[in-house]
Amino acid sequence: MNAPPAAREPRLVLAWGTVRDASFPDRVAAARRAGYEGIGLAIPYYRDLLAQGWKDRDLAAVLAEWHVRINEVEVLFGFHGAPGQPAGVAGRPGLVYADPELERTAFHLADTFGVPFVQTVGTFDARPIGPEVVDAFGELCDRAAAHGLRVALEFVPYSSIPDLASGLAVVAGADRGNGGLCVDSWHFFRGDPDLGLLRTVPPERVFMVQFNDGPVPPVDPDRMADAVHHRVLPGEGDFDLRAFVAALERPGVEAPFSVEVYCDALRSRPTSEVARRAADATRAVVASAPRTL
Repeated sequence: MNAPPAAREPRLVLAWGTVRDASFPDRVAAARRAGYEGIGLAIPYYRDLLAQGWKDRDLAAVLAEWHVRINEVEVLFGFHGAPGQPAGVAGRPGLVYADPELERTAFHLADTFGVPFVQTVGTFDARPIGPEVVDAFGELCDRAAAHGLRVALEFVPYSSIPDLASGLAVVAGADRGNGGLCVDSWHFFRGDPDLGLLRTVPPERVFMVQFNDGPVPPVDPDRMADAVHHRVLPGEGDFDLRAFVAALERPGVEAPFSVEVYCDALRSRPTSEVARRAADATRAVVASAPRTL
């Protein structure tokens, strides 16, 4: 009898939102101590660091000291929206679509720190996906390519690109080598959780996998608020994360698990504790997922 496939040790990234209030040194140190290979960085957070007096060389020194990289930058909002149009996100009155300043900052981070991925999302409405959306994604990929940056399109249920099928259609239609998907377990299960389709996504198009869990039904009827306040650690919610992992455990899928747990209940806990608990929870779920490879 053949032995069952061995569970792999997942590669981990500490997403910005899991420890959103942490200082940069604490974030990086906590990531290394808990076994993450990289961190995520939100563009507004980076700008806040600069406003506090940090220089790029100071951030690079912290990363080098702990042997941690910045793996992903988030997020370019409304890539196919009218530039400068307000995005209408509660609590973010200055947020606009297709913001060239956000793009320039993302490209600067790629040039300065060798960041490989930037996330983008659609507009926060139900406008149809037409050729102009595909063209806009392709043009964003072309601009990013000059900086060695790959663009991970994140489908979000309350956006113009609400599910895996629509995200895949945009990425396939644009057909850029540096264009792929960010597959977030929260948005996957909150949208149209088609595990069969997930198993067929070309491996080379899976750029990022964001990992978290949640309750069913939602805590807050406002889906955006629910997403940024009520996530839970992997294995502590109702999502079928083992099936999700199994659908992604295929040859050629090389994306690490970016652990993104926006959870108000965890915000008061020490950064090191939250990072460790999130890593341990992710490892446990990944190890328990069924394998056929």
